[in-house]
Amino acid sequence: MVRKATIVNLTTFLRGLHVQVPNCASQLRDRITHFERNHEVLRKSRSQLKRIEERRRLDLKNLNKTPYSQQHARHVLKRKYEVPSEDLDSTKLGPTSESDLRFLKLTHDKRLLYTILGVTGEQLRDSKLIAADVSKFLSRNQLEKAVFLARLAKSRGVVGMNKVIEHFCQVKQDAGSAIDMYNWRKKWDIPPNEFTHTILFDGLANVKQPLSEKQSQRVLKIAKLLLEREEMNIAGFNASLSALANSVNVEYAFELFDARKKQISPDAITYTILLRALSLTQDDKLCMARLDAVMASVPRKFLDGRVVYEYCHVLHNRKDSMLSKMAIKALANFFDINIPLEKISFPAGVNLPSLQFWDVKQRFDSNKFVADLFFQNCERNKLYELAWETYKAWNSENPRLLELPVHERMIRIVTAAFPTKCAEMATEVFKNVNLRHRSGKNGMLLVYRAFERQAGKKFINDSESNVDKLLTQLFDFSIELEGKHWKELGTRVLNWKAWMFCWNVVNKANERRKISNERAKWILDQYLRTILTGQTNRAGIQHEDHAGLRHVGLESVRFLSSFADHFKIKGESELNDFVSEHDRQFFLYRRLLLRFKDRILEQVKILEGRPGSAESVEESIKQTAEKLLATKLPDQA
Repeated sequence: MVRKATIVNLTTFLRGLHVQVPNCASQLRDRITHFERNHEVLRKSRSQLKRIEERRRLDLKNLNKTPYSQQHARHVLKRKYEVPSEDLDSTKLGPTSESDLRFLKLTHDKRLLYTILGVTGEQLRDSKLIAADVSKFLSRNQLEKAVFLARLAKSRGVVGMNKVIEHFCQVKQDAGSAIDMYNWRKKWDIPPNEFTHTILFDGLANVKQPLSEKQSQRVLKIAKLLLEREEMNIAGFNASLSALANSVNVEYAFELFDARKKQISPDAITYTILLRALSLTQDDKLCMARLDAVMASVPRKFLDGRVVYEYCHVLHNRKDSMLSKMAIKALANFFDINIPLEKISFPAGVNLPSLQFWDVKQRFDSNKFVADLFFQNCERNKLYELAWETYKAWNSENPRLLELPVHERMIRIVTAAFPTKCAEMATEVFKNVNLRHRSGKNGMLLVYRAFERQAGKKFINDSESNVDKLLTQLFDFSIELEGKHWKELGTRVLNWKAWMFCWNVVNKANERRKISNERAKWILDQYLRTILTGQTNRAGIQHEDHAGLRHVGLESVRFLSSFADHFKIKGESELNDFVSEHDRQFFLYRRLLLRFKDRILEQVKILEGRPGSAESVEESIKQTAEKLLATKLPDQA
């Protein structure tokens, strides 16, 4: 029994060895076998050839992921695409070049595209790197390259394409192209992510030009498709509503609102957007009907100050002036502010909802937006007296409501409403601004316009006393804000830029020649001191300020001509012709004024680009200014 088992085991072992022998053949044996069969000597075995082929395939794959060198890229363009050498010599290839864009459409050679875009195939696998490169292209306004790079990256270009859509909306303000990019990305195998729709809708909501009818229809179609697929949440729904609210036809926003699915539950933002869309509705009758329906559907938990503010804003934007005034009544009903409603007449038959409808016990807190809307409404409906009285009351009782935009709006209101006293009122408002805010140039310019408007009124410029009072207020305001103490002159001197506005006011006030010689001399002395400080020298003036300095020069010439006419004597010709000392002084002073005027005109010509020596003219102006400043006004007796 033992012997038989041994034989069986040995036989099995021997058969196993016999089976495995061909599998252990060496490379030499393979070559010999190949020679015996084909009478051909192999340099490498089949396994070696297979490994070499795999290595070559891998090397080729890696090579195809790298860009061409500049020289090779030019060679390919010349040989394969027959681009003339002259065109290549004037073209720079690379990511920062603007002259190689036409080659992007000319070729499908990826290595050539890599050279133009400045990337590699390996980098296309990194979505973060692609997004960064797309941002660089967009910052250089290279839209074509940004889009091509995102297309090459395909699914890795999702974030990059989102940035392209955002760029079209925020920077280019091009709603049509943004929608096109969204639709084309599907053809380019660039799927949207969870942020794509919100980026598109938010961008469209903030473009300055409202969406056209066709663009609105495309946005509505996109939003409805997302609703049907249940791929939209409340944030995306609100964003799409906001986009359709920024349309020439806001009816699309309500169409989308009515088409919402059960999974979309409106929130406070939804109702706020609907009210904002209603404020843009042109038809007052349709607007009021929809307004009542929207407010009736607002749940108590979503009724807040923002929703109520938008309700007031809808009323404010009505074409009917009487209906628009209802916004003031709504503000008084819903917000904790004091408005004297007895001074306003409201239309009969128009009723406002009460806060008790939503079981709200007290009015909402007022804020700067509420105050600004009130003054907007007063300005729109010409309730100027109400605006001024309320402004003074709030400024003393509740100044926190009055932010900088409210003060600036108030200056515009008093300028329009009170033309014979607007300068003093505007100055008062501006002082309130300085007490509580950092006032900018805009507020100061508004005050200068108020001075200019008042100076142009006959009630002012036909009276010497009124003119003198106005000019005193003007220079007190201007010197305090734009004056600087000069030790050499021992007084505050106006900045030259202030004269761009001061001369406008002075010359308007002098239209009927009611500025006295004493006041004219005082004004001229202020201007001479500005010149003597060297502020008007061309070397210290930026090129973009040349137009402003030219304006100052021309307006000063206008004033000097008028002032010199006060000393004109009939029949004058030469200095020796005068016997009277009085006439002689008049002649000399007028000649000095005209000489100074001529020097200013020479400077104006140089600023206009005509030939001349600026330094020589400026020295002449300085010498004449010193002499004129030291010369007393001739005796009028």
